[in-house]
Amino acid sequence: MLRTDSIDNEPYLREGAIWIGSPSFNMEKDVNALLKIWSQIAVLTMLLFLTACAGTSTFTAYPHKIQPLVTAMVNRTPVDLSKSLLSERKSNDLILYNMEHGRYAHVTGNSNVSMEDFKTSIDKIRANDEKALISASAIAANMAATLVNDNAIPYEGDGYERVLLHQYQALNYLKKKDLDGAGVEVRRANAEQNDSLKRFEKELEKSREEAAKKKINAGNTSNIETQYAQMDEIAGKVKNSFQNAYTFYVSGIIYELLQQENDAYIDYKKALEIYPENSYLQKDVIRLAAKLGMRKEFEELKQRFPGVQTPVAATSTGFGEILVLFEDGFVPQKHEVMIPIPAGKAGVLALAFPIYWEKWSTQTPLRIFGDNGQIGATEPICDVRALAVKALKEKIPVIATRQIVRAVVKGVAAAEAKKKMGDLGQFATNVWNLVSESADLRSWLTLPANAQIMRATLPSGKYRLSLQHPMAVGRSYADVEIPPDGKAVLQVIRTGGQLYTSVTSFAPSIKQEAL
Repeated sequence: MLRTDSIDNEPYLREGAIWIGSPSFNMEKDVNALLKIWSQIAVLTMLLFLTACAGTSTFTAYPHKIQPLVTAMVNRTPVDLSKSLLSERKSNDLILYNMEHGRYAHVTGNSNVSMEDFKTSIDKIRANDEKALISASAIAANMAATLVNDNAIPYEGDGYERVLLHQYQALNYLKKKDLDGAGVEVRRANAEQNDSLKRFEKELEKSREEAAKKKINAGNTSNIETQYAQMDEIAGKVKNSFQNAYTFYVSGIIYELLQQENDAYIDYKKALEIYPENSYLQKDVIRLAAKLGMRKEFEELKQRFPGVQTPVAATSTGFGEILVLFEDGFVPQKHEVMIPIPAGKAGVLALAFPIYWEKWSTQTPLRIFGDNGQIGATEPICDVRALAVKALKEKIPVIATRQIVRAVVKGVAAAEAKKKMGDLGQFATNVWNLVSESADLRSWLTLPANAQIMRATLPSGKYRLSLQHPMAVGRSYADVEIPPDGKAVLQVIRTGGQLYTSVTSFAPSIKQEAL
C-alpha cells in the first residue's frame, strides 16, 4: 500500500521496502557509482512505466483530444464512428471516451452505436464499483498520480455524469419504443443519484483522514480555497451535483408512458423540489395529484402555486400531448491554474489545478410554432454547467490533499537530488516536475450546458413545427404526429448554430404492449 514515511524528518514515498526517490550519485569512478547509475535508470524506467499505465491523457490536455468531436457536432460534419476515438475507447479512460462517442452518436441519430457505447461505460463503471480489492493497476495508477499528475488515475465519472449516462441510455431505449428498457435505465439513474452521494461522502472522509495523517492543516489549503472562491456563485445554484430535475422529469415521462402514474408523480415531485420555478413541473404535479385523488397534497400544491390553473378532465379523445426536451449548447471545459504549495526544503512549488472561469450566459428558451402561431416556449429545468462546477467544488478537499502530498514528494526529490547530485541533479528533477505537472481537465464535454422542457396539449394529428432559437442558424422544422390520447416526444439539441431533432410518438396501444 502506498504511504509516506520519513527520513531525517523529511517524507519520502515508499512501496514495501523500495524507496521511491532520487538515489545517491557522487560521480566517483568506482563500482558503487556504477550501481547508483543503474539505480537511477531503474527509477526513470519505473516512472515511464507508471506514466504508461496512467491512461491516454497523462500529458495531453483532454479537451484537445475531444475537440474534433465537438467541432463535428457544431459544423454538422459526418464522423466515421467505426474509427473515431478507437484506441481511446479501449484505454484506461474508456468510460469517458465511450460516453463522448456515445453522446455524439445519440445527438446525430445513431441510437445503436450510442447504446453500445453507453453500455460499455455502464458495464465498466459497475465492474469498478464491485471490485472488493485494490488491483495492481490501481496501485500503479495511484503511484503515478503521486509522482506525475492526477491524469494518471483512470477516469470513473463524476456523479452527475453517471446519472446522465443512464438517462441518455433511457432516451435511446425510448427512441426505439422499448419502454421496459427505458424504465430499467431511469430506475438505475435514480439509484445512482443516491449512490453518488454516498460514494462522495466516503471519499471525502477518506481524504480527511489522509489530511490528518499527513498533518495538512487549513494553512496549507488557504490559497487553494481563495482561487476557487470565484466558482461559489455558480456552484450555489444547485444543492449538490448528484441530483438534477431533468433526470427526474424524464423518469416521470417514462413512468407515465408505462402507465405507472404514481411513480411518475413521485419523480415529478422530486423534480419540482429541485426546480420549483418551472411552470410545466408545477402543472404536471398538480395534474397528477388531482388524477390520483390526493386531495390534501392537491390543496397544498394549489396554495403553493396559485397561478396554475386546475386541470380539467378531457371530454374528447381527439387530443394528445407534445413533450419537448431541449438541450442547449455545451457544458464548459475546465482550465488549468497554477497554485503555489509549500514543499518543505524546496520552498514553494506551483502545482496545476483544474478550474472553471467562463462567464455564464443566460438560458435562452426554444420557441415552438405551428400553423396558427406559437404553441409554447421551453423553460429551464437543469443547469448542467452548475452541476459540473458543483462537482469540482465538492472534490476540492480530495484534490487539495493529493496535490499537497505531491508537492511534498516533488520538493523532497528536488532537495535530495541537489544534495546528492549537485546542480545537475536539481535541474533534472525540476525539469521532470515541470514536464509532469498538468491539471486533470477531464470531464464529459459533449453534454449540454442546460436542459429545458415544454409540454402542450394539442388536437391529434400531423404537424410541421417551426423551431426558433436566437443562436441557431435560420429556422429548423420538425414533423410531429400526435396520436389521439397519446404523446409525441420531441428532442431538440442545439450545438452552435445547428439544431438536431428526433421525434417518437406513443399511441395508447403501444403503452399496453409495453406492459
